[in-house]
Amino acid sequence: MDSVRLKAPAKVNLFLDIIGERDDGYTEIYSLIQAVSLYDEIIIERAASGLSLSSNDSSVPLDNSNTVAIAWAALCHLTGAELGAKIHLAKRIPTESGLGGGSSDSASAIIGLAKIYDLKFDKNTQKAIGAAVGSDVPFFFGTGCSIVRGRGEIIEDYSAPGDYALFLVKPPYGMPTARAYSLAKKALTITDRKSNFNTLTPAMATLELCRRGNDLEEAFLSVFPEAGEIKKRLIGAGAEYAGLTGSGSAFFGLFEDMNSATRAGHKFRDMWRTAVEPVDIRN
Repeated sequence: MDSVRLKAPAKVNLFLDIIGERDDGYTEIYSLIQAVSLYDEIIIERAASGLSLSSNDSSVPLDNSNTVAIAWAALCHLTGAELGAKIHLAKRIPTESGLGGGSSDSASAIIGLAKIYDLKFDKNTQKAIGAAVGSDVPFFFGTGCSIVRGRGEIIEDYSAPGDYALFLVKPPYGMPTARAYSLAKKALTITDRKSNFNTLTPAMATLELCRRGNDLEEAFLSVFPEAGEIKKRLIGAGAEYAGLTGSGSAFFGLFEDMNSATRAGHKFRDMWRTAVEPVDIRN
């Protein structure tokens, strides 16, 4: 196989709890993450040597700091071979949004390079490679709906109801993930939430799950208080719940179906927005 084309889905944190500081400097989290029907497209071609990155989005770095480049380097190190590749990132998932575009692109790059070079990795190995690249990457080797623990490397498939839609809205600003976590840890009084780990059941309604909230939201709103208006507008547009996904800056509104989510679009013509639904990403 000389080339492969893959869809890299976005994700939404339906809730996100911060548990505390880890000994390795990362933050311990507990989150329910759902893949949604918004995709980047990753096009990978075999090359004689090295890595060449390109993208339709000028804001995407095309050097060694790109998570796809980090994933490529990790695979080369693991296999002991230079896996020559040209990779084009056709971006639709906005950056600094909390929608996981960079992490999803990295996971797709790992899957695509393995196909081109006939590398036989099981899911656990893929997740381990992904964890070395970034905290959100292992999620994208799961089913598309997972409880995520640790710093993001512990993935447990979860059967959440899929009979809903989300409307995503991103303002024209964002916050680096590291800063969001730093602010949140300063603001929160971390309590022992581990007793709540076993309270989730597949029968729980999506609204009930979302109402656990996002511990990063208060930190985000402390820097961008004007973003609180987005939540109000989502509720005004008919959302049952509205909240921040990940470290932001995208917010999601929970709607009954795609029709009702799509109708909310006319209220947000002043910023990036789209309606999505839950997707299964097993491959």
